[in-house]
Amino acid sequence: MPTSTAPTRRSGAKRGTLEAPSLEASLIATVAPVMRHLLAHARRRQAWSELTYQQYNVLRTIDTLGAQPQGEVARRLMVTAPVVTRLASTLVDAGLVERRPDPGDRRAVLLALTPAGRRRSRAMRRDLLAAAHELLEPLPDDRRATLAAALEELQVLLPDHSARR
Repeated sequence: MPTSTAPTRRSGAKRGTLEAPSLEASLIATVAPVMRHLLAHARRRQAWSELTYQQYNVLRTIDTLGAQPQGEVARRLMVTAPVVTRLASTLVDAGLVERRPDPGDRRAVLLALTPAGRRRSRAMRRDLLAAAHELLEPLPDDRRATLAAALEELQVLLPDHSARR
């Protein structure tokens, strides 16, 4: 899959010798900008006003898995517990998340969606999918199929990849 990454100078290579970017460099140069572009499209929609992508991830995790301990949300999002605590506090203040006692551990707190949080999470998901559709729509069918296969292969890089196959 071509990227806009310019060829790089190999360390130890003769002066003036360029090589194609590595797979690793292409991955880094492609994934983050594509995600930023996708989010820019999604943020044009109402459901994305006033919330960040990190806050959406907290809502989506709880919507997908049900009420979760803050530590589990942090683990799944690959962030620290204090990050989730801050994000959850903002979402609680917005009336989208509530903290509940964990019946299995009196010291722990579960994060659960309020009805408004569930509606918002699902609206944001719909908007993100619509934005993805806008970005992918111009691609010809053969390129879409190639991209779909590549994205499926990328799943192995994710921590819970066995559950996705």
